[in-house]
Amino acid sequence: MTTIATRIGHSIDALFGGRSPVAIQFWDGSRHGDGPLVELRGPIALRHLLWSPGELGLARAYVTGSLDFHGDLTDALRQVRASAAFHPDPRAVFALIRVPGVLGPRPAAPAAEARLSGRLHTRRRDRAAIAHHYDLSNAFYQLILDESMAYSCAFFESGDSLERAQRRKLDRICDRLGLRPGMRLLDVGCGWGSLAVHAASERGVAVVGVTLSRRQRSFAGERAAGLPVEIRLRDYRDIDDGPYDAVASIEMGEHVGQSGYPGYAASLHRLLRPGGRALVQQMSRDRRPGGGPFIERYIAPDMHMRPLEQTVGMLEAAGLVVEHTESLGHHYVRTVRAWQERFDARLDEARALIGAERTRVWLLYLAGGLLTFEQGRMDVHQIALRRP
Repeated sequence: MTTIATRIGHSIDALFGGRSPVAIQFWDGSRHGDGPLVELRGPIALRHLLWSPGELGLARAYVTGSLDFHGDLTDALRQVRASAAFHPDPRAVFALIRVPGVLGPRPAAPAAEARLSGRLHTRRRDRAAIAHHYDLSNAFYQLILDESMAYSCAFFESGDSLERAQRRKLDRICDRLGLRPGMRLLDVGCGWGSLAVHAASERGVAVVGVTLSRRQRSFAGERAAGLPVEIRLRDYRDIDDGPYDAVASIEMGEHVGQSGYPGYAASLHRLLRPGGRALVQQMSRDRRPGGGPFIERYIAPDMHMRPLEQTVGMLEAAGLVVEHTESLGHHYVRTVRAWQERFDARLDEARALIGAERTRVWLLYLAGGLLTFEQGRMDVHQIALRRP
């Protein structure tokens, strides 16, 4: 009996430049290749990959459950990444589509995929993009994040827990900003209030935090009760009560887009008093600026990352002086690994909160994110600024 593996195994190898980087188990039980095991549960998995070759097709097949990884997902992705590039060899593709069930119309995209409309970075579209990711479930994010609910790169020293590393990061931000009692801080993209609560309770400053996420605003407002903290559901472009003594924006600038970044930088300058300090913590990407197909479809629609020097140039063009930049990418590896460990330990709770499909999105997101920072394909920087 001819199995699927014997029929198309050589074609799979051809698509990867000569050898598959993983072992593939087909839906008839036959297997081809060596390495981490990838299971194709039906011909629809190959159809996803043929209609959307590369990262997006792989994500769609995995998120829908037609493709699965056995064992360590990060290691499997590491092996795929280390292999030769995917080659759409016409003869190999023709062999694949001759397998019954593979040839057919484009498969429907998973329900978890973002579906936004309208022009990029209008206020309405930005609210929808933020809601897609950050309004998922406060209880879900509590499964993954530490008690501070800091959803950004921590700063580790030897032996630090995630909680200690996040507190260290918040202290460093406050130090960079020179926060003192009586000052007024603006937190642009305040998330669940980690910096706002820390700065108010530990440094004695009054804080205004702004977010487009209704669930973040509700959560942050409740935890800031009794502190000099105001959490607003507001677009940063609509803040009109400056100037502030200090401004922070922690991993929010990625969401404003390439064309919107000069206006974002100008807003930071406008809202900061002369002589005041700002701190931007932001991801960067040297190759293929943007977010990437998976991130943009499933995690952060309309996200844009660029090389550090381009971001610095736009901040300086807005009139801000860059006093210090620091790479934290190696700290993000440990941060994401800690989130991944927490998530893996509570998968059943996650599925109950957000469903099986979105849980698979997050499994892929965390594994891919860990690998991206581990390999240096992305970085994150703290940029300390001053308005002259």
